[in-house]
Amino acid sequence: MTEAIYELKHSLKELNRNLIKRIDPICEILESKEDKERLSYWLDDLTILTETTIVLNEKKVTDFDLNLFNEKINDLLDGIENKDFLLVSDQLQYELKPLLTYWDECIKND
Repeated sequence: MTEAIYELKHSLKELNRNLIKRIDPICEILESKEDKERLSYWLDDLTILTETTIVLNEKKVTDFDLNLFNEKINDLLDGIENKDFLLVSDQLQYELKPLLTYWDECIKND
């Protein structure tokens, strides 16, 4: 594994953990109907995570099921589009958080 790929993989793990850690506070904000700005920043970081995962999958460094991931993201985005923030909160807590946690366990620092 090249140094650049190793660093990319390490960055993926850090970003993934950061996204997981931010889910619960975002859900609290969504459920209390406060400002949704944090969700926007989280989605920006999720975009970076997605792009990094695609690169690492193509390089055969990771082997994550991007179809399942895309299904969950599409459901999340549908909830945002429909302004159904209870659905968004549920998607984050019960669909994406477990998936991202599983990914974190799969990413090894080798």
